[in-house]
Amino acid sequence: MSFKEIPVEECGINPFADLSKYCIVTAGNKEKCNPMLVTWGSFGVMWRKPTATIYIRQSRFTKTILDSQDYYTLSVLPVSYKPKESYMGSHSGRDGDKFEGSGLTPCFIGDEAAAVEEADLILVCKKIYSHEMSSEFYTDKETYQRWNEGRQAGNNHSVFMGEIVKVLKKE
Repeated sequence: MSFKEIPVEECGINPFADLSKYCIVTAGNKEKCNPMLVTWGSFGVMWRKPTATIYIRQSRFTKTILDSQDYYTLSVLPVSYKPKESYMGSHSGRDGDKFEGSGLTPCFIGDEAAAVEEADLILVCKKIYSHEMSSEFYTDKETYQRWNEGRQAGNNHSVFMGEIVKVLKKE
């Protein structure tokens, strides 16, 4: 399948709806990559740059790759791929190739990034900020407790903010 590059202002993303749908973040490149289902994030402008921000728990294999890379992608797929995308959220890349297991196909953007070939839209993001969201910085302690208790205790999210450097739309 082929993609064409479009201006970020023309990507048509609804910041309040598109990350609440299924979206795949892919960390890595041709040498090693791992996709993961992501539903928490935001789009905006920071330091006069268009940005996409995602949140990933410390325990996730994708985070270990993302920590060592400069780029990540967000792939927005048609709703018909929801079952395959669900696989990305319920399996770990530590245990096997999630592209192979899901039936989705990796595609590579230059040497720096990997994405999902079946996507309608791919955002290529250059990482500009990351930090662990630890308990002492939450002003709403109930929110922290709600999302970080029980089996998730001690497994905080990290925030990753990336400048959207390229938007690819399926032709």
